[in-house]
Amino acid sequence: MFKKYYLFPGFIILGILLLYFVGMNSMALTDPDEVFYAETAREMLAHKSFLVPLIFEKPQFEKPPLFYWLILLSFKAFGIGTFAARFVTAFCGVIGLLGTYLFVKKVLNKEISLLSTLILAASALYFGMSRSAITDIAFSVMVIFTLYAFYTWYKFRKNIFLVLFAIFSALAVLAKGPAGIIIPLFVILLFLLLSKDRRTLKSFIFNRWWWLFLFLALPWYIYVSLKYGKNFMCEFFIHNNWHRILYAEHRGIDRWHFYPCVMLWGIFPWTLYLLMVGRHFKKYKTDYLFLFCWIGTVFFMFQCAHSKLASYILPLFPAVAISLGISLSSLKRKYKRLMVIGILYILSGIGLLFPAHFFAGEYPDLYLSVMSSACVLALTLIISGVFLVSNRLRGALFTTFAGFVLFMMVLSFGVPQKLETAFCDKDMVKIISEYNYSNRPVVCSKMYVRGVYFYTRNPVLVIDSSPKPFWSEHPLKIISSDTEIIEFFTDKDLVLCVLDEGDLRRINKIFKEKRINTIISQNFDRSVIASQRR
Repeated sequence: MFKKYYLFPGFIILGILLLYFVGMNSMALTDPDEVFYAETAREMLAHKSFLVPLIFEKPQFEKPPLFYWLILLSFKAFGIGTFAARFVTAFCGVIGLLGTYLFVKKVLNKEISLLSTLILAASALYFGMSRSAITDIAFSVMVIFTLYAFYTWYKFRKNIFLVLFAIFSALAVLAKGPAGIIIPLFVILLFLLLSKDRRTLKSFIFNRWWWLFLFLALPWYIYVSLKYGKNFMCEFFIHNNWHRILYAEHRGIDRWHFYPCVMLWGIFPWTLYLLMVGRHFKKYKTDYLFLFCWIGTVFFMFQCAHSKLASYILPLFPAVAISLGISLSSLKRKYKRLMVIGILYILSGIGLLFPAHFFAGEYPDLYLSVMSSACVLALTLIISGVFLVSNRLRGALFTTFAGFVLFMMVLSFGVPQKLETAFCDKDMVKIISEYNYSNRPVVCSKMYVRGVYFYTRNPVLVIDSSPKPFWSEHPLKIISSDTEIIEFFTDKDLVLCVLDEGDLRRINKIFKEKRINTIISQNFDRSVIASQRR
């Protein structure tokens, strides 16, 4: 299908470089997660605490150190800032794409490898996580490479791939914990059991390279266990791993339909192509079985857990992309399903403009950015649909990929100031200076406390209705009762606050007659106020 189209690989490479590395500074690091990882890496670097992650100058055990190490190295190379933090995840994302291309090319063929890489590169969730300075893409790439290494060993029976399996699984464990080995093992065991391949199962379980895995994965855990004992064991293994299965960190999204919806929009703009999955099943039966075991295992493991986030199921998207690559390869005749997909794309493109116009109309400051991005995306879907109706799959794939690149470029460089100050705390540097408020405590809702601290270095304290507002313990003063709030504010002429809508109403109600709460900036749910005594 693509043999004569010699520019195709170069087209993908150029698009990937534009997608993943251009415009990373268009928005500052966001609350609450990007600043959490960046702040931890900065404190580790400042205190030379290379084995123990720190937050607010105290040890924290929410995640193992691998991702912090990567950001720390990037800070050393590029300086502390947005680009350095996001470079790590963009680099991980690109390495994941390169690994996908090489893996699929080796075990299948070049055409499928190109298609799979193109689809994965322009998938909304994989791309989004690669442009966010959080640990999930680094963890996912290690899990993905672990599974690639196993299946390549399964196909070719060369021990070098078991060595790679041990290395990547150990790195996955150092990126996020036990899930780094549990996920691959469940996928592999399910695949081998369904394949009824007991000989391979025995050979895999009793291979000597497990010692290499233990040698690489365990030293850090042994060190912090010996140094911090029960505190580490309870916080990391019980609270941050086991309790996430039993209890919902974000109760609003603990719903059965959450992950099915994430899968559908996470693979966008290729969602409708899922209707093609299953072509060439007889020819690639074993490969499909492995990929379906991969997808099903990751999906159901996290579906059963009560703590849910979109990024948790990121490791299954390469398997979805490869399944699509197989299904779309070597199309030599017309398929009615392609025509149906084309019509749906055309209708989606036309229909997209109406909600975009309505949303943009609600926020005039965002109108130009939202509508320009929506128009690019709508035009992409319509042109892709026309190609599909005309049975020109290659043109549709090129248009979809190029349109996604252009859409993200417009979105990246069209970020208005209003949007940045709704999700970032970089503006607090200027406000602190204007109010001569250096080294004085800033009162923050829990969503903003990490960002304010990261950008200003001012002392921070948390206002919340709960005395324990965070999933993991934070070494910060928390004022939760009205009495505590009044006690803190009473003797202060000026207090700067960064509050969500609920906390702002509470402050206004408590100090209605006693203080003047002036709004300095207010964007969406985030408000910066200056609270002064009357």
